Amino acid sequence: MDLNESNPQTVIEGNYTAEDSTVVVRITNTSSYFNSDASQTVNNADVTITDVNGLTTNVPFVEAGIYILENYAPEFDTEYTLSVQANGETFSATCEMRTPVLIDDITYEFFPSIFGADAGYAPFLNYQDPADQTDFHLITLGVNSKEWSELTDILQQDDALVNGNYVERPLFGRSLFEFGDTVHMHFRTVDEKIYSYYGQAISNATGGGSSAPGNPDSNWDNGALGFFSAYSSSRKSVVIE
Repeated sequence: MDLNESNPQTVIEGNYTAEDSTVVVRITNTSSYFNSDASQTVNNADVTITDVNGLTTNVPFVEAGIYILENYAPEFDTEYTLSVQANGETFSATCEMRTPVLIDDITYEFFPSIFGADAGYAPFLNYQDPADQTDFHLITLGVNSKEWSELTDILQQDDALVNGNYVERPLFGRSLFEFGDTVHMHFRTVDEKIYSYYGQAISNATGGGSSAPGNPDSNWDNGALGFFSAYSSSRKSVVIE
């Protein structure tokens, strides 16, 4: 198959988590389809984040394409803009930091067998959905201090059908859990663009999309790939006993 080799594109993955008030940005360049080497990192970029009041803060370079800003306290329900000057171009993305929706409790139920898996326990996410806003969430599970964090492990939840209601949802991850397991749940509140980005990426990864999947719709301008996500979190754990 004759594949055209296009010019490298800038890939920017930015995460600003309210959980530890940290901005982490990774910048790389795309490479040829036939190049098995790791993506080239961009180490000389100028990275800044700007809050709703127009205050701009530098995100320092740390190592190998990684830029980190710590102790950057969030303001909820406001937008943040991440800007990157790299490869002779300027890229910008804006994301809203939403007020966190909190996990009320994790319950669990025994299932003799489901989807062909061995018998075990499934955790239930329980929370009160706020009635005065539209919410979007990403959920990951973990067991015994190990988080399942691959793209195909991420579950999605919005409030299109449950706005203002109390939600009790069973979550089925890689497998059902066993008696004595400690189950961890990470419940992120994200904005709509990031929710859509992950939905497209998960669909591509699981084969649920089109026969010729493309890049998810990025919130970066000027042709950059990747995303900038500013998000809040809630975490809880439970021991199955």
